[in-house]
Amino acid sequence: MIKEIYSLIKEMLSRLFSSRLFALALIFTGLFCILTVHLFRLQIMNGQSYLENYQKNTEQNIVLPGTRGNIYDKDGKLLAYNELQYNITIADTGAFSGNTKGINKRNLMLKKLADIIEKYKYPVKSQFKLTLNDDGNFSYSTNSDQERLRLLANIFRKEPDKLSEKEKDSTAEECFEQAKKLYNFHKLTDEKGSPINLSDKTALDMIGIIYTLRLTSYQRYMSTTIVENVSRECMAEVLESKYDLPGVDIENISVRKYNYAPYLSHIVGYTGQVQESQLEELKKIDASYDLNDTIGVWGLEKSEDLILKGKKGYKEMYLNNVGSIMEVISEEKPMAGNDIYTTISANDQISIYHLLEQELAGILASKLTENNELDQSELKQSQLMIPVKDAYYQLINNNVLDKEHFFSEDAGNAEKEIAGKFISNKEEMLNRIEDVLKKESGGELSALPQEMQGYMVYIYDYLLSKNGGIVDPEDVRFKSSDAYAQWKNDAISLHAFLKKGIEEGWIDTRKLSLDTEYSDTDEIYALFVNKIMDYLRSDSGFNKLLYKYAIAKQSISGNLLLMALFEQNVLSQDPVSYQALSGGDAHFAFTFLLDKIRKIELTPAQLALDPCNGSVVVTDVKTGKLRALVTYPGFDNNRISDSDYLKKCNEDLSLPLLNGATQTQLAPGSSFKPISSVASLEEGVITTDTIIDCTGKYEEVTPNIRCWIWPSKHGNENIVDGIKNSCNYFFADLGHLLATDSSGNYSADLGMERIQKYASDFGLDEKTGIELDETKPRISNYDPERSAMGQGNHAFNAAQLSRYITAVANSGSVYKLSILDRIVDPRSNTIEEVAPVLEKKLSYNDTTWNTVHDGLRKVITEGVAKNVFIGQSIAVAGKTGTAQEREDRGNHAVFVSYAPYENPEISVTVNIPYGYSSGNAASLANMVYDYCFGKLSMDTILARDASSINSVTVSD
Repeated sequence: MIKEIYSLIKEMLSRLFSSRLFALALIFTGLFCILTVHLFRLQIMNGQSYLENYQKNTEQNIVLPGTRGNIYDKDGKLLAYNELQYNITIADTGAFSGNTKGINKRNLMLKKLADIIEKYKYPVKSQFKLTLNDDGNFSYSTNSDQERLRLLANIFRKEPDKLSEKEKDSTAEECFEQAKKLYNFHKLTDEKGSPINLSDKTALDMIGIIYTLRLTSYQRYMSTTIVENVSRECMAEVLESKYDLPGVDIENISVRKYNYAPYLSHIVGYTGQVQESQLEELKKIDASYDLNDTIGVWGLEKSEDLILKGKKGYKEMYLNNVGSIMEVISEEKPMAGNDIYTTISANDQISIYHLLEQELAGILASKLTENNELDQSELKQSQLMIPVKDAYYQLINNNVLDKEHFFSEDAGNAEKEIAGKFISNKEEMLNRIEDVLKKESGGELSALPQEMQGYMVYIYDYLLSKNGGIVDPEDVRFKSSDAYAQWKNDAISLHAFLKKGIEEGWIDTRKLSLDTEYSDTDEIYALFVNKIMDYLRSDSGFNKLLYKYAIAKQSISGNLLLMALFEQNVLSQDPVSYQALSGGDAHFAFTFLLDKIRKIELTPAQLALDPCNGSVVVTDVKTGKLRALVTYPGFDNNRISDSDYLKKCNEDLSLPLLNGATQTQLAPGSSFKPISSVASLEEGVITTDTIIDCTGKYEEVTPNIRCWIWPSKHGNENIVDGIKNSCNYFFADLGHLLATDSSGNYSADLGMERIQKYASDFGLDEKTGIELDETKPRISNYDPERSAMGQGNHAFNAAQLSRYITAVANSGSVYKLSILDRIVDPRSNTIEEVAPVLEKKLSYNDTTWNTVHDGLRKVITEGVAKNVFIGQSIAVAGKTGTAQEREDRGNHAVFVSYAPYENPEISVTVNIPYGYSSGNAASLANMVYDYCFGKLSMDTILARDASSINSVTVSD
């Protein structure tokens, strides 16, 4: 029995071990044991360690930006605020591998994104500072050579100081091609492996996206804004394509908006994204600044950025491998920035801005003449006139008319006629220029017609420019060449000049593609002529020069240009006037132009003739707080992030981006004479009884100084008379007396030391303290006689002159100027009242103050400005100032003043560059006083034009 059982067991075991199922069972049992061991090790023995590593890999800190504070005017009107908008953002989520296939997938995604962006015609917010111009060529858009080298270093993956000379000299096109290679865009294929050819625009957008993203130092999940303020349609398309656009999202954020542009644009300023070159310096101020931050770039937005920007929040979270939030660990909410209330009144800014524009328009209209062949060589600067041809040319030169539209299919009849005349004239002129350049003998500059001289000088400037790079103007061989000296004397042709340069080696022949290693002078010269002609055919500056001469010759008439203003909707449609202009009557065109200027339908800023800009500063005499700080023209700070608009502003000859009130430095002219009066009385070189006999010509210095009244004379004058009459002789003598010591010894240094001391007393040696970008003033450092008159090399802006005349008005209290009233937290609690800052109190003799005040009042009641202020019931005291800078342009016009005379409340300072005469500045100040004291309403100002305003000549 036992034997049978044993045999049975043996047989069963034999069958079992020989069975395939047994073998599989053993294998699976072994695998299960191995798995059990591994699970025990992963979960029990090393579980905590793996969990910590997992959390470390997916834990992310997200920065939440704070809301920027608002800016208000003194009356609580909102000047700067935040508005919700939709932006396209991109982040590196790790969705693409680093192999060839992954890179191609990434690039396909970038192309799809760029296609959507281009479909809706949005610009990419790119840190890749390259621009594709309208002509299809690339150019750098960096602000400095340092920024350009940093860009190249990033593209060549080197430190800036490790770049080779060839890499440093890379053209914009070469930089673009290198970037395409860096990001493998030149190898882009579709899903089937077929090559994809990218347009330059698409490739540039793709480069801009990835380059900007890479500047975040490869911080995964950190989003970067690449397109701002997209439409709902664009937003919907991006969201619908999210599956194909990993890392791309729509972000709704608060963006900065501005009211009352252009009236307050220079004060409020604007914001922009932090630039790579700024980041290091910003972090020294506040470590929380980051490359994606929005910061103040100009105006109060810049100076008060730390107050306005608020505090960032942070969110710590776990993300899965596609970037979705799994768990929020901790969160710190962002804090809004504080609000700022200014001392500026929006109504005052608007009203005075229009008064200034009307004054400029009136002066401009009164200076235009139909006589295009004026001889103005013997005229004073206040008497200069503007030929109407210059006004017509400015329609082209200052881009009032779109020249490209002349050649478009939908161009109007006048535009098409202009285009036809331009093309035929250009071909004719190019042929003539080429003939002159090829002419072996003759062709000296002085022997050429004036128009051809202009073209030759233009070519010469191109040769020496950075763009041309053919002649290095600092090359010693060039400067010592006879050809250079002859060119300066108009005694050599451009043909001979260039050949001489080739022979002497200061012409850079590397700019040419020479077929042989050794070429003779004639062959090289012929290549240079071809290069010059190719440049002229495509150069926009040369096109403008062609327009200038065509308009001067009336081959392109003013009538056609004015008709084009209607066709391009620069002027409101007026069929009657359009038809009248089409008759070709030049006189009608002139009167039509004058009418449009006086009605300010064509503004001084558009025409950019003299005068086209100016500034007015109204200051509280008792506090130094500003009531108005007006600069004309302004700009739209809501559009400044638009590259096309920014380019237009930068090219505008009226300089809208310049804050004239704080940055335009001009000689003060006779407005400086009160300081010389104070210096003379306080130093004891004269008394109130001192009499100086003005003979009309001051002969104590060489060259002699002529009083403005010459060949007449003022005769005997005391100090009050000298101020009242703005007598140059009198103040030249004061400068001379200040330079003479008690022993009768003359020292120009002593005179300048005294003048500088008293100018410094009034704050003219430093910035005003105003919370805006400001140019540092300059007190003259030579010629005490002329410096005492306000000449020499003094240079002050309107704000600095306002600070000085305010101190005169209050008899010696020198305040720091300010446009800040108070700081308010987001809950409307005042956290700081910005108090007036009295920097110093001038302890001058009461007699000094009384004498100067008396003289300044008599300037208005009896003196040089008497005719301007006839009928003014407000007691104004002030001083005119006329300063000459160039003989071929009008004088600068300055007026400093305060009122009421007995108890001054405000000072008004006016500065009009190339305003012909200080009477024009005084005339504007007179209207500003009417407005400030309620005699002229804002509605009245807005309803009127410049028809009643003419240039006013005041001699000083």
